[in-house]
Amino acid sequence: MTTHDGLRTEAELRALTGIKWSRYPDDVLPAWVADMDLVPPDCARAAVAGLAEAGDFGYTRHATEQLPGLFRDWQSRYHSWAPDLDEITIFNDVLHAIAMSIHLHTDPGDGIALLTPIYPPFLKALDGARRRFVDVPLDPDGWRLDPDRLAASLDDGTRAVLLCSPHNPTGRVFDAAEREAIGRVVVERDLLLISDEVWGDLTHPGNRHGPMALVGDDVAARTITISSASKAFNLAGLRCAVAHVGSPTLRARLEALPPHSIGAVGSPGAEAAVACWTEGHDWLAATRSFLTDRRDQLAKRVAEDLPGVGFQVPEATYLAWLDFSALELGDEPQEWLYDNARVALSPGTDFGPSGRGFVRMNTATSPDLLDHLIDRIVDALAAR
Repeated sequence: MTTHDGLRTEAELRALTGIKWSRYPDDVLPAWVADMDLVPPDCARAAVAGLAEAGDFGYTRHATEQLPGLFRDWQSRYHSWAPDLDEITIFNDVLHAIAMSIHLHTDPGDGIALLTPIYPPFLKALDGARRRFVDVPLDPDGWRLDPDRLAASLDDGTRAVLLCSPHNPTGRVFDAAEREAIGRVVVERDLLLISDEVWGDLTHPGNRHGPMALVGDDVAARTITISSASKAFNLAGLRCAVAHVGSPTLRARLEALPPHSIGAVGSPGAEAAVACWTEGHDWLAATRSFLTDRRDQLAKRVAEDLPGVGFQVPEATYLAWLDFSALELGDEPQEWLYDNARVALSPGTDFGPSGRGFVRMNTATSPDLLDHLIDRIVDALAAR
């Protein structure tokens, strides 16, 4: 099995303050929240350390002003898309951009369509804003989008589609036909498309992320595309996101907000993103290879040691969407697994109604820790 230069030991991980390893007792192996068990790239650590060493904590836009151009360069290099610099806005993080888009474009009671199962904070964002959840279930046989189901699910009160592409938790990379189907509905019904593309840099071999803004000019004019260096480079706590606001209506509403309403990104987050988008290419290539190996490691173990557990191998992300429903562990199998295997996974029910019987597992850890976690599940099931 391959390793990674930045792998942390279990002792080092348990010494961190991040919630992944600090939330549960020391006898529990955590594989829930989407943080990698890797040291972030040296370039990001050096950028943040340089600020601290120099005491450079004053007002500055040194890094923030570089982000739009670097975002454009990154998108062009990896995703063949060159967004207009004048349409790029900096946000504190991806969820901040999503919340602002929902608030400015829709009203309480309006419907927002989600392709389920879906990242739990999307559902919470709707609840918190008093927007209505419009459920568009993906086909569980391959987690593909059914265009007819999408069109039929939207009612007259639907005002937006909130998309996670590549998809969390299933790891699907939506193909051209699926993206075009989403774009067609968005244009025909004049909806806002809020496209979270933060996982776009973590595809597996044979798959390529396609930005929704490339579906067509009429789609781009109704879309806000949101991304960040956070997932690809393990920087989530530094809070820095970049968005291309292709919708003129949303852009005008953002620009009309009172000064400081959007806030500002802190220097550490901006400097780390700049460093990664200029110097992080080799680190990302090594990490993508490492994550593909962990995906394949899990797939092999499930096939050999976990009969009855459903697993459709993801095309992107370091997440695994595992179906335990055939094993009769209840609607929330993560509870049984926590109690009996002492592993902490994300409960499938948090991802919407179609998540009953599922768990989400984070595989971005060392080969040994991943095997250890799987062994615990295998042993607990065998002891039933």
